[in-house]
Amino acid sequence: MTAHPVQSTFLVIGNDPMLSYLLNRYAEQSGCQMIQHISAPTVLEMRQLKPAAIIFSSLGHLHAAQSLVEALAVHEILVLVCISVADEVRAREFGADACLFHPLTYDNFCATLLAVNIPGKINPV
Repeated sequence: MTAHPVQSTFLVIGNDPMLSYLLNRYAEQSGCQMIQHISAPTVLEMRQLKPAAIIFSSLGHLHAAQSLVEALAVHEILVLVCISVADEVRAREFGADACLFHPLTYDNFCATLLAVNIPGKINPV
């Protein structure tokens, strides 16, 4: 019997429908799955979902979820955030492990996943 590779799951937190659509498309192309939440779930919900990473749609959402981000540090769940290059220092201060920079391209998405060692069939175009 052939073993199937484990599909990485991302939890996207935010309420930007266009960005969510784009992230979902990129995830599908990369062999990954997206779950959308408008606000940050509890740590218990995070343990049940077991995402490879959380993607915050903005620096504001990351900032609002500081208690969750601090709790995730011990659970080894990566924290990614969609931001402009100018906000990278603040994102790191708020606990981001990596940043997805606007304008977000598929190549940038794949490069970020590779940089943080998230498995998937990453094939930059």
